[in-house]
Amino acid sequence: MAKGLAEAGNEVHVVTNGNCVESEYFIDDAIPTMSPNPVVHFVMPDIPWHIPYSELYIPRLLDKAIETIGDNQIDLIDTNYLIPYGIVGYFLSKITRIPYILRHGGSDVAKFLQKGVFKHLLRDVILNAAAIITDHKNREIFETINPNIYLLPRYIPDEKYFKPSFTPHEIPTFAYIGKINYYWRYKSLDKIAEIFAGIRGQHQLLFISQGKGFKDFSEFVLKRGLRNYEFRKFVHPVNMPRLLEGIDFLLCFVKDNPIKDFSNILCEALWSGVPVLTDETMDISEYMEYIAITKGDQVIKLALNEFETVQGQVNHLLDGWSGPSRYTNNPKYNFSRYINANLEIYSSV
Repeated sequence: MAKGLAEAGNEVHVVTNGNCVESEYFIDDAIPTMSPNPVVHFVMPDIPWHIPYSELYIPRLLDKAIETIGDNQIDLIDTNYLIPYGIVGYFLSKITRIPYILRHGGSDVAKFLQKGVFKHLLRDVILNAAAIITDHKNREIFETINPNIYLLPRYIPDEKYFKPSFTPHEIPTFAYIGKINYYWRYKSLDKIAEIFAGIRGQHQLLFISQGKGFKDFSEFVLKRGLRNYEFRKFVHPVNMPRLLEGIDFLLCFVKDNPIKDFSNILCEALWSGVPVLTDETMDISEYMEYIAITKGDQVIKLALNEFETVQGQVNHLLDGWSGPSRYTNNPKYNFSRYINANLEIYSSV
């Protein structure tokens, strides 16, 4: 989005703590050459040891943001995720008197806001926002505190990059892309392992994954006797289109996850024409508001608990695979429209 805003003629500065997140989630991928706009500002990577110890992400982000505002003409602060970025936007606005916009994810709403964690602070963060960008599903929880609500799609991929394209390869490739946290069974990763343990046809299974549950899950996989699988680390977001070019089937399951939220990866796969294997509880309608899928078999729903049936479906896909291919779909809501909608909100603020 920052890149899209910059391409539309705006000066954009991104303040991020991506350079000092936990090693389990750090993206150690080659950073592509970036244009001078947007400008990415990384927070202080190392801080003195102190007691009681904390990563101090909020003061680190605040300090870098104050420095950035002091060196540049900043008119508006846009934040994403209530914690820590929404909180940083709130404090930064108090200090600089620059208005801030609040956005959110799914886990921050479910784990904090809906459970009343930091309820006094988050209420002030929501109440003082010049605008809140949300969706229909989460509108009510914010609107009861702050009426300055704007509804936008959670994410729209840039069709210049996420488009039907593939890299030639000889073996059908399945991939799970995402975090492996302590609760990796919530992502149905145990079921993926059980299913593919029974697949003997020629294939490759990729886990593009990192997280605090990696060791536990990798040991689980080893005991299941999977063949032809590989663990790979996260890629830089700019390199995601290239990654999707080498994948024939994306594995994206929500059945076991108590937080059923919008998936950027699934969205990017649909735009790229990649077939998706999901489960019967996946609500695909939210994505269909923004893209017209030309063939119904691009999204295949599986009964995850019926391992033998699912293994038969996967084997059928392998038997019918004659080389990489892509579906051609028609976005109903393109990236330019998404950027313009954001700019309209900025203007109103």
